[in-house]
Amino acid sequence: MDRTVLIAILLITGTLVLTFAFVIYQIQRIDWLRHHGKRIIAMVTSIRHETGKTSSGFSRDNYYVTATWTNPWSGKTYAFWTWVMNRRPEYTEGSLVPVLVDPTNPKRYILDL
Repeated sequence: MDRTVLIAILLITGTLVLTFAFVIYQIQRIDWLRHHGKRIIAMVTSIRHETGKTSSGFSRDNYYVTATWTNPWSGKTYAFWTWVMNRRPEYTEGSLVPVLVDPTNPKRYILDL
């Protein structure tokens, strides 16, 4: 077998394994937060709308929602954001939204709209 073909096969296999591992990690992280996360209420501070095109040329609407929450015990403010594709979010600026946060690290969160 040609050496370049072998290297290409190894690179493709390695890329697929890393992608699969990343997807599994994200699924486990979300599952952990759904079972152990603390539910808080944050306020939507901005909704940014962008229009783009898919690789096949169809138009696509992307919405980037940002919400903030201030920890009442520490006084520290955290910003949470998520990406909503092809549908306008039901929330508007000033709306209150649920967020699941890791109780030991609020930078790990799910803002599930």
